[in-house]
Amino acid sequence: MTEESHELAIIDMPILNPEQIQPQDYLRPMVGATIYAIVFTFPATLIAFATGLSTVRLMSFQLGVTTTVVGMLLISAMVHHFMWWHRLKNQGAGAFIAYEDLDLPLEEAFELCLGATTQLPKSKIETFEEGKVIQLRVKGNFWVTVDRLVEIKFQTLAENKTRVIVDSVFKLTAARTFLLSKIWGPKWTPIVFRLDIRKNRQMLAQITDYLRRIPEWNHRYIYGDSFESLSGEKVA
Repeated sequence: MTEESHELAIIDMPILNPEQIQPQDYLRPMVGATIYAIVFTFPATLIAFATGLSTVRLMSFQLGVTTTVVGMLLISAMVHHFMWWHRLKNQGAGAFIAYEDLDLPLEEAFELCLGATTQLPKSKIETFEEGKVIQLRVKGNFWVTVDRLVEIKFQTLAENKTRVIVDSVFKLTAARTFLLSKIWGPKWTPIVFRLDIRKNRQMLAQITDYLRRIPEWNHRYIYGDSFESLSGEKVA
């Protein structure tokens, strides 16, 4: 990735800015963890009040649970912060996002990327907007049950030059996504959802390697494994 691309990436993705997380930002997940612990212990609190449990015991229980949850999240935040900073410092923006500049007009680059989505097994296109974005859902395997969402975006650099931007994040259920986002807050969430760097980089490489192997593209992607040439001839 060029220095110019890195600067553009920082504007669009603050996660690529080494100064994104500051010491004061640790307060946000700690507050989120405290609220979560209070909500989590609320049913037990009601039961305690109903059974006449002493206030001292009740407060000790809540304090113990809250301290444990906040402490675990604080350790988790420190680990996330170090790993993110270390990878960004040593591997650059390519650790979290992939760029590829194609000598193709936007329409042909979009069709090529539709073809590139076939490189990821157990995947399907969730949604796409022609010439703008492709969202691809990748199923987890036996060891990693979390699905991922690979997003391919497009920027027109010139008449016959297009920049393809590939991003990969965890794809969780709506409830888990909401819970994690509320606990961690907007600054931490992008890091938490992109920390599985090995699998993410593997998927990014599969897409970009495909784009590099096919410098010229004259086929229109239909669906599945077949393509159709611009002249109408089907190609396996």
